[in-house]
Amino acid sequence: MKTPHGDLDRWPDPAVANARRSVFAQDLVVEGDTTSSGPIEVQGNVIGSLRAPEITVAGSGRVEGSVVAHDLVVLGAVSGMISARNVQLAPSAIVQADVIHDRIAIEAGAELEGRLQRKA
Repeated sequence: MKTPHGDLDRWPDPAVANARRSVFAQDLVVEGDTTSSGPIEVQGNVIGSLRAPEITVAGSGRVEGSVVAHDLVVLGAVSGMISARNVQLAPSAIVQADVIHDRIAIEAGAELEGRLQRKA
């Protein structure tokens, strides 16, 4: 499936062991599309698409757009579209998105509004 924000059909490969983590600080607002071959931690706001092997949306983080990852952990907020092989929604997660996944874990307290679609 193609969207204006990128290719959701292919998940990135897992991050290599020595890949460095990119951190989007709490006071940072990123507008546009971001791609990384290493892990990304979002503590601030992203308006656009994110694509990386591992993405963590921290409790203070917010993403408005598409998120494509091999492994995704959401503690903050995501609105838009999610495509990830492994998705984990923490109790503090607020997600308003359709989610394409292979495996998903939704912890008690997480808020999810959208459709779930399992893709093996």
